[in-house]
Amino acid sequence: MHRTSDPDISVIIAVYNAMPYLGECLESIVGQTLGAERMEVIAVDDGSTDGSGAELDRHAARHPWFRVLHQENSGGAGAPRNRALDLARGRYVFFVDADDHLGPEALERLLAMADAHDSDLVLAKQVGLGRPVTEKPYRHTERADLYTSEVYRSLHSAKLVRRRIIEAGRLRYPEDLWYGEDQLFVTELYLAAGRISVVGDYDCYYLRRRDDGQNLTSRERTAHETVAHIERVMALVSARVQDPVGRRRMLGRHFRSLLGTALRPAVAARHSDPGFTAEVYRRARALVETYWTPDMGGELAPIDWIRLYAFACGPLPAFEQLVEYDPAKGPAPRDTVENGRVYRCYPLFRDPAAGLPDVLYDVTDRLKARHHLDSMSWKGPVLRLTGHAYIPTLATDRLESEIVLRARETGAEHTAPLLARPAPELAAGDPELTMAGFLAELDLATLAGGAPIAPGTWDCFLNVRADGVTRTVRLGRRHAPELDRTARRPRVLATDPGGATELAASPFFTGYGNLSLEVVRRIPLPVA
Repeated sequence: MHRTSDPDISVIIAVYNAMPYLGECLESIVGQTLGAERMEVIAVDDGSTDGSGAELDRHAARHPWFRVLHQENSGGAGAPRNRALDLARGRYVFFVDADDHLGPEALERLLAMADAHDSDLVLAKQVGLGRPVTEKPYRHTERADLYTSEVYRSLHSAKLVRRRIIEAGRLRYPEDLWYGEDQLFVTELYLAAGRISVVGDYDCYYLRRRDDGQNLTSRERTAHETVAHIERVMALVSARVQDPVGRRRMLGRHFRSLLGTALRPAVAARHSDPGFTAEVYRRARALVETYWTPDMGGELAPIDWIRLYAFACGPLPAFEQLVEYDPAKGPAPRDTVENGRVYRCYPLFRDPAAGLPDVLYDVTDRLKARHHLDSMSWKGPVLRLTGHAYIPTLATDRLESEIVLRARETGAEHTAPLLARPAPELAAGDPELTMAGFLAELDLATLAGGAPIAPGTWDCFLNVRADGVTRTVRLGRRHAPELDRTARRPRVLATDPGGATELAASPFFTGYGNLSLEVVRRIPLPVA
């Protein structure tokens, strides 16, 4: 195949002993709907000994847009990726691990997003094959804010990147690291990108846990290798990110990593390899002293915030006990409510020997009400709503909740109580939710102190109260159009004495599936 112009995408693959998975990876690239004429493949065999090099050569012989290079083993993915970057000619580059594979439309969709919105960086939705993958970074969007969205949770290399920003910043993978090197490189990409987009409506990238356990990241690590990449990426974020929200969120992500990928294995090795544990502890404590600020607590799950505090402030046996505690095993920790505050009773709560402050266990501000709108109907000017609403872990037999209508234009509010009803569909899974259902009857003709509510747009909220704790949520359901369409027809609330005008209300759902009311004064049609 003779090219008359540079390709749109350079697909870069670092390969080391990836058989038998390599074949599926390469075939998934050959089968891309984008078309061979719009891409090139640069695969670097990093000293494979299992036939991976020969598999690459076979594909290169059949596909002239494949380029294969062979080199001595470098010990990591950074050096072969850098060598491929030096040769890449595409407007964009996309990195693929040799034991993973792509969905057939992945590159076409990623490039379409980039070209349509002038994106420098496009995240590809990942699917785990035998390994967990969080969905949080992959919410489909044309523009994601690095500091307020969840995209920074994804530091895997499988992203479409405008090559110009790589070369302008002279960005390359660190070659002295084999573990976590992608975190440094991808963080540099995030900071260099003008626009970040996400293809989250298609399964683009299949991330595999190998049956033989030979993923590179599963290799045994020294204490230095365990911590070095976290030290460097924290230093990078601290030096480059001035926005306080962005700095807090990005560093918070790496403190989560510090707990999970460094301190957890250090605790596990404290008896078998005390030297490893001591060095990890020492370097981790230096990171806490250098970069932790009090406002980062909200960036960690409650149990992780307790763990990190115990690590930083001691006693150390308390920290180690907390790390070994697995909330997923055994009964869930109970909540206790005191003076309107909710404390989750994780281990060592109010244990005098541990001396951990109550505020670490306070989850009040993290609690979210769960709710669902099931039905909507009219009875004269009365709008009847049914559904369920509750605050997880708090008693539903003492719900004192209400519905709130809030005028979008003025902020004025009217309220009506929610009447508790049985919720058998919830109780089947959790008997504590037996009375989590509700019925609301809104007499819109008298709700404003005996008068009809005023013309305007009224958004519907719930104040969900239990055990002295209140959570306010927008009332709605994601699949709102399924609700009875007849209930969304205008309903007359009042007619003026002369009959010249009337006040009518029309329920509608916003683009997010939330319930609102449009109240208008109109001239009625004459009756024949």
